[in-house]
Amino acid sequence: MRKKEKPPLIQAIMTPRGLRAHTQDDAEKLASIPEGSIFEIVPVTTRSDRQLRTYWKALGLVVKVTQKWSSAENLHRDIKMTLGYREQVVNMRTGEITLVPDSIALDKMEHAEFCEFMNQAMALIADTVGFDPLAFLAEERAA
Repeated sequence: MRKKEKPPLIQAIMTPRGLRAHTQDDAEKLASIPEGSIFEIVPVTTRSDRQLRTYWKALGLVVKVTQKWSSAENLHRDIKMTLGYREQVVNMRTGEITLVPDSIALDKMEHAEFCEFMNQAMALIADTVGFDPLAFLAEERAA
């Protein structure tokens, strides 16, 4: 089965006069769409992909050096649970309540909240394993 092509991604910016294309390329894509087309608009957070990549790189380093977790994803799960980023789920048959890790996805957490989470996570890691992975990564970049 052939994959359905995704429509072109168009970014727009909210101005006092309403939405307008973010770049010239966005304006050109927008101009090519038939009048009367309906859009799904999702605000983009100011959260940084670069910051998120640094977070995962730090977790990968901790896993590699300590071998206390089988993967960065497992370390991430444990960090969220320890720091209280969790939610309750209810077994509908038994009524049993279980805690599961909550999401820190780009669309679930604003930039300021993620900064706080990341600071707490790095402090927790440093306390647990005895070194600051961000400092180690900075030294690696400087070398």
